[in-house]
Amino acid sequence: MQPREKFYSKILLFGEYALIVGSQALSIPYRELHGAFSAAAADHPSAFDSNAHLKKYAAYLQQQEALREWLDVGRFENDIASGLVFESNIPLGYGLGSSGALVAAVYERYGLKNPDEKPVSGERLQQLKNRFALMESWFHGKSSGLDPLICYLQQAVKVGADGQLQTVEIPQPESASGTLFLLDTGTTGETQPLVNYFMQQCEKPDFLHQIRSELVPLNEKCIAAYLSGHARELFSCVEQLSAFTLQHFRPMIPERLLSFWQKGLENNSYSLKLCGSGGGGMMLGFTRHFEETKKQLEPFPLKTVQQL
Repeated sequence: MQPREKFYSKILLFGEYALIVGSQALSIPYRELHGAFSAAAADHPSAFDSNAHLKKYAAYLQQQEALREWLDVGRFENDIASGLVFESNIPLGYGLGSSGALVAAVYERYGLKNPDEKPVSGERLQQLKNRFALMESWFHGKSSGLDPLICYLQQAVKVGADGQLQTVEIPQPESASGTLFLLDTGTTGETQPLVNYFMQQCEKPDFLHQIRSELVPLNEKCIAAYLSGHARELFSCVEQLSAFTLQHFRPMIPERLLSFWQKGLENNSYSLKLCGSGGGGMMLGFTRHFEETKKQLEPFPLKTVQQL
């Protein structure tokens, strides 16, 4: 992997919550947002805050004995003392990998790696994911390591039902029949309370049965349709997934978005889904008529991710 300056954000396209109960997941890079190390001028508005943040993070890394064999924390600390900052336009609390980009950048610059290593095999991917999980746990308490992995590789990664990882190609349609977009809810989301809520619900046999018998198959059909480039099947699966989410995951949908979520299902003009844990931040949308959808969702800023 060639050294690079920018580290892009990521989008968990499919698999939120279903992944917890052993389903597949698919995460893709999103190159519109990114972060990078720099030696900002002392009078830069965010320089002091960023540098102080990095100092605290480096102190955490220094305490992790397990990573000393493959991360040069001392050099990282020296660079921080010289004024290193991480400048990023990835919004915090939006589920787009703000911490994942930083972790990837730290590993790229300070990781003790073989010059010719090629992180493409399943075993190598899992090793990287485990390392990133340890590095990112300072930000979230616990991390799967998947977000930094996407930010580091800048490739789409599929997580199998057995937990195995593989890089996959993002399909490029010859003629677009729809649009995948991000919807900005205008609020941040907190992952842990929503995950806790989901885990509590899973203690109810009926809820867990619905997750395993309805959500998991839907999620895996969406992934298969997306990767095969079958837009018609994808839109159908996502519509069903959107309806399931509205029925069973209402706490994960911001209150002011609920009526718009329902409206898209009723008029069959667009389908919304969670982007990560939900609760705020970004939501994902699928539509065959993007310009019309923008009008219908006018209170919320939309941004194109990909043509389908």
